[in-house]
Amino acid sequence: MPADLKPYRHRFPKDVIQYAVWLYHRFTLSYRDIEELLL
Repeated sequence: MPADLKPYRHRFPKDVIQYAVWLYHRFTLSYRDIEELLL
């Protein structure tokens, strides 16, 4: 297995996911709102 392949894969980098979680809690956004922001 090449070094760049990991056993888990996320659609977004960790920092982006953390920012989305922060937005969700800070501004009480819906999951759909967060999904649209990540697009």
